[in-house]
Amino acid sequence: EAVRRDHNHPCIVAWVPMNESWGVPELATDPAQIDHLLSLYHLTRSLDRSRPVVSNDGWEHARTDLCTIHDYGSPEDLSCRYATPESSVAARPAKRPIYAPGHSSRGEPILISEFGGIAFSSEEGGWGYSTVADAEEFLERYDALISALLESEAVRGFCYTQLTDVEQEVNGLLTYDRKPKADPARIRKVTSQKRP
Repeated sequence: EAVRRDHNHPCIVAWVPMNESWGVPELATDPAQIDHLLSLYHLTRSLDRSRPVVSNDGWEHARTDLCTIHDYGSPEDLSCRYATPESSVAARPAKRPIYAPGHSSRGEPILISEFGGIAFSSEEGGWGYSTVADAEEFLERYDALISALLESEAVRGFCYTQLTDVEQEVNGLLTYDRKPKADPARIRKVTSQKRP
């Protein structure tokens, strides 16, 4: 229903029927769950062949058009894990393999579709994947994370978590009411730097 309803929306660039193995937690041992991923992939492709389909965003991909990985590691972790295509698909963020049993990379573009998640330690009532004391420390860590991915020869794109704070997650570039947490010009400069 969602694909049929939204297929003509130009803002949709890819379909993601599953996220982080939610609903299929036993992919490592249950072939029926892998079949479920494959059926969702093929069903989605049959309804819209104009966009890529990601079978299971984050890890444990079966058939997929993009190798999308969620990794909240340190800049050093990201540099090490994503140095090459081989090390990228061998990574185990969240202690999960990038591909489900019986599946492997077919040369799909590698995207880090979630990373960062930096919160300010002064933000009460919420959480992030890491914390910093202030805007200056945020910009230093943000720069280190972005630089680690830009230095990778394997990574073809990335998506920072996240644009704005949402409910309990206070790891946005902007607050819940859309106020910048750090100088937007400096964030833009870091984000738009060229690959080495």
